[in-house]
Amino acid sequence: MRGLIIKDLLFIKNNYKTTLVMFIGSLLLSIAIGNYLIAISTVPLVLLVSSISTFQTDEFFNTEAFTLSLPLSREKIVLSKYVFTLLMTLVSTYIGLVIYLLIYFIISPGFNGVNTDMIKMLLILESAALIVDSIFFPIIYKFGCEKSRFVLMSIIMLLLGIMAIASVYINVINVEQIDLVGIFELINNNALPVMLVLVIVCLILSYFLSVKFFKSKDY
Repeated sequence: MRGLIIKDLLFIKNNYKTTLVMFIGSLLLSIAIGNYLIAISTVPLVLLVSSISTFQTDEFFNTEAFTLSLPLSREKIVLSKYVFTLLMTLVSTYIGLVIYLLIYFIISPGFNGVNTDMIKMLLILESAALIVDSIFFPIIYKFGCEKSRFVLMSIIMLLLGIMAIASVYINVINVEQIDLVGIFELINNNALPVMLVLVIVCLILSYFLSVKFFKSKDY
């Protein structure tokens, strides 16, 4: 299983130039608009969603058929993807903190600088990226990379349709009676712990679904 994780790490290493270009672009954009959260979070988020890219590489080189010939159970093959994702979570958090500190000491803190809320936002965005990964993995194991795009697009269109229908009924509700400020404060104060709980639940469910779908596949 360690070899599979190293394989995915080497894939990330080979794409470091693209990641570097994206960081430079996000830094220039941050300087232009005066919001350095973009520069702080771009590289960590790219590293987290790179787990999905490894599936495309495996499918292109037919890696799964090869790994099944090794003395590894399908559970361990699936587990290697999740361990790799958690490892990239630690790496991306570390890189995000390093970028934050570099910007902090170069640019004066304050309105046009950086603040500790950006670290909180970074963790929330990383949690959201992990939830996205947990949704993608079982779908990819079930349908493959190509078909999973169609499935995910269908899910997105369905959610957009539900939101459009809900917006019609929201207009019927008297919004003035709703304490929107209190709701936003509640979300802001509890967003991080709630996201962490969601991440744990989603990853556990995602793993068992991925194992189930991968076991049902024939090669």
